[in-house]
Amino acid sequence: MTTPRRGPGRPRKADAGDTKAALLGAALRLFARNGYAGTSIRSIAREVGLSESVLYAHFDSKQAIFDAVLSTLGPKTPFDVAGYDSSLADTDPPQYLRELVRAALDEWEREDDRLLISVMARDGLLHSPTLRNAVSAMRTQIGLLFDRWITAGLIPADLATPEDLAMTFTGFIGLTRILHLHADATAHDRAQASDDIRRHAETFIQLVFRNDSTH
Repeated sequence: MTTPRRGPGRPRKADAGDTKAALLGAALRLFARNGYAGTSIRSIAREVGLSESVLYAHFDSKQAIFDAVLSTLGPKTPFDVAGYDSSLADTDPPQYLRELVRAALDEWEREDDRLLISVMARDGLLHSPTLRNAVSAMRTQIGLLFDRWITAGLIPADLATPEDLAMTFTGFIGLTRILHLHADATAHDRAQASDDIRRHAETFIQLVFRNDSTH
C-alpha cells in the first residue's frame, strides 16, 4: 500500500504548525513593540518572511491572530498550569495553593508571557471580551476548588461564597502581574512583585483555612 502524495504546494501538517507558531511569535513581538493598532497584517507576515496570502491561510484577521496569542498565553485555569502536584488539591489544599502560585510565577517569567502583558496594557485590550472570558473561566475553576473545600469543612461555610473567595485570591495576583510582570519590568521589580504575590497567597491561606493546619 503506497502513501498518498501531497498535492503540489500543499504544506505538511508539521510545516503548517511551524508556520502558525512563527506567525504567533512574530505577532506577539510586534504587538508589544508597536501596539495592537500599530501592527499590520503585512508587518506580521514580513516579520517571518512570508506573504500576506500565506498568513491568511492560517488566520482570517488580525483579531484572530490576537485571539490565538491570548488563548495560548493568556489566563489559565489551575488545571492547565504545569509544574505542581495536582493531587495536593485533595490532600493538602493550602500547599496546593502555594504550589499553584509558585508554578504560575515560574511561567510568568517567560519572555512570551511578559510580552503578552505589555500587549494587553496597550490599546485598551485589558477590556477585550477575549480577556474577560478567559479571566472568568479561570475564576470559575478556582471557585469550584473553594466550593469543594467548603463542602469538606476545610473552610468555614460562613466565611464567603466560593466566587468571592476566588475573586479575592486571584484579584491581587492578576493586578500585580499586569503592573509589574510585563516585558519592560526590571529583574528587581519582577522579584519584588513575585514576593508580594507569595505573601498575599500566604496571608490568604492563613485567614481562610482556619480549621486546617497550614504547616
